[in-house]
Amino acid sequence: MSPVLSEILLSGLMIGSSIRRRTHLVQSFSVRFLYWFYVFS
Repeated sequence: MSPVLSEILLSGLMIGSSIRRRTHLVQSFSVRFLYWFYVFS
């Protein structure tokens, strides 16, 4: 396996994990927001 290919794979994995983390953050935040909205409405 060439070093260039492994570099591309590594960067792709890192980008994927960061995107996943961001979507998880957004999901938990929206759930919390909906919960507070439900409680105070």
